[in-house]
Amino acid sequence: MRHAGQQGPPGGRAPAPAGRRPSQEGREPGAPGQDDLAERGPGPGADLEQEPLATPAPVPMVIIGAGKVAHAAHLREIRDLPDLIRPVAVIDPDPGHRAAVMAGFPRVAVCDTPEEATRAGAGAALVLSPWWTHKDVVLACLEARLPVLCEKPVSLDPAEIDELIAAERLSGVPVTAGYMKRHDPVVRLFIDHCRANAATARRIAVDIHDPNAPHLVDHLVPYPPPPFGPQPPPARAALARALGADSSALQREVYARGLGGSLIHQVNIVHAALDGTGRELYGSLEHSLQWAGGSAVSCRWRPDDDLVVEASHLRLPAHRRYRETLEFTGTDSVATLTLPSPYARDEGATLHIDTWDEATGLSTRRTHRAGPAVTGFREQLRAWTRSVSQAPGPGPRTGDRPLPGLREVREDALTVREAALRLT
Repeated sequence: MRHAGQQGPPGGRAPAPAGRRPSQEGREPGAPGQDDLAERGPGPGADLEQEPLATPAPVPMVIIGAGKVAHAAHLREIRDLPDLIRPVAVIDPDPGHRAAVMAGFPRVAVCDTPEEATRAGAGAALVLSPWWTHKDVVLACLEARLPVLCEKPVSLDPAEIDELIAAERLSGVPVTAGYMKRHDPVVRLFIDHCRANAATARRIAVDIHDPNAPHLVDHLVPYPPPPFGPQPPPARAALARALGADSSALQREVYARGLGGSLIHQVNIVHAALDGTGRELYGSLEHSLQWAGGSAVSCRWRPDDDLVVEASHLRLPAHRRYRETLEFTGTDSVATLTLPSPYARDEGATLHIDTWDEATGLSTRRTHRAGPAVTGFREQLRAWTRSVSQAPGPGPRTGDRPLPGLREVREDALTVREAALRLT
């Protein structure tokens, strides 16, 4: 049942673009955002053209799930993007969570289902509920004809992902995966460099030091967030279905956290960097290790005889800062990408690209930085709202790229699931 509360006049529903493809629908802006380039040359992405940042009208949206990630990331970006997004409904079983949303967005209706949200004026759905609820929530959104942006992991169960792909195809309504790092303009430059230098690639490395500690997000959440602890029973049941009855409790824990909760982001970036090269992570796993009771995990893939991909995630609660580094090493270049905490808005990503000229021995360093508040979460919302709105003119725009969709979700889940089942 929908509760009026402080509801204002419902907004019009965002019309779907004509000729919509069933998956990976929509395009993201090609703008590199704010660049502070220490040494700027015609490097990758330099020709990207600035795109309009506003959609024709704010997209009326239902927020499904108003927990920690909603308040720490999405809702504070939405408050700064009133020309793009207008929340008109919220769905969450917790009264305190709903009240916190209504305190910041008083003109919303409290609803129980996506279908009710459409009657409140919603034209799209932002799914931020716990990961093990995503399949049922996204299916209900597709039945209600609501385009979806779903937080990662969309699912860790390949069978569920196949069900979602079939429902997306049948409905013709797109599901976008919440791989927000892919929308960071500096990350996009890193991916471009990897693709342009794929023939020379010898190693891609990922290293994450993650406090996953209260000081990172507690100040952003308007109620006491739940403590870090064991997975709740519904999550444990979902993990058992995803990994199989023979999987161990340790494998399920590492799959939910270090692999599926974190490294799946970077696996997606590596997949994007290798797209079109014929190199695959799934099926090329050399080893998968856990240590420190599962709080640390490392994987190594060898897609072919020339390339090794390595990724590690360490949960280190005593560390005060989150640190993430991705490095591409080629025969004549090294690209080093560093990223702050995904919740940080006062600092951005940095990319150093070092190249060498074999004939002269001279080296060149190009540095790319995004300015403050150019976050993956914000750029993701820009791209997604544009994809579910009527474009002001026909035809593609310069620099447009497909949004991450369910087929990428399936590829990423298969890769990290294989790593979970091979843990030693």
